[in-house]
Amino acid sequence: LRKQRARARQPRRILIPVGGAGAQKTFVSQFIQALGSHVAEGKVQLMLNAGDHEHMRVAFAEALAAIGVSDYAVVDSMEGVHEYAERLRSGVEPTHAVTLFAFKQYFPAATTDVLSRVADVLACKPSELAFYPVPKLMIRRVGDHEAYSALRASELGERPLELREVEDAMAYIAQMDAGPDLLLTMNKCIVSNKKSGFYDGCKNAVALATELAASSEKSLPFLAN
Repeated sequence: LRKQRARARQPRRILIPVGGAGAQKTFVSQFIQALGSHVAEGKVQLMLNAGDHEHMRVAFAEALAAIGVSDYAVVDSMEGVHEYAERLRSGVEPTHAVTLFAFKQYFPAATTDVLSRVADVLACKPSELAFYPVPKLMIRRVGDHEAYSALRASELGERPLELREVEDAMAYIAQMDAGPDLLLTMNKCIVSNKKSGFYDGCKNAVALATELAASSEKSLPFLAN
């Protein structure tokens, strides 16, 4: 579906989530403002995930106000997240060019997981999200340890190197404006990585844990009780 959207030159859906401390606040706010003309021209649709962080909801709202976007959708429940994603998966365009996801509780923590399935690009710091099978723009890292995640994801061809400045991120947005080749290449690499089993780490861990549990029950029957 992502490749079809890229070839058809449909608006690029960019998912921008923020982590717990909100340390990316300044970068993300500036990035949103830099994308203002793209949103206005219908080239980009934004999915902004503030999680349960009120300060980031406010920061997103202020960044949108700075580019003249006051009419945007707000999703505040996990049910709403699933409904939004299912509509997009069925081929229906979002009701607004910008959708803000903001919650009162911590429990909708899986929002980025769900939205990544309908995003064309994931723009985030190189945390564990660096290993999601989605074309990515890795924005400035917060911790030094995240440099290795950014490097590994780049080696896999799913994304460019870490983008330390907003101008660096916008240079790749310009490449996406120019044609579908960049996104098609990223998606091709993701398909290849999937075939090699690269994304099966959690699946393999669960299988191993299940196997070990079964072995323990056989050797120590009382554990089954």
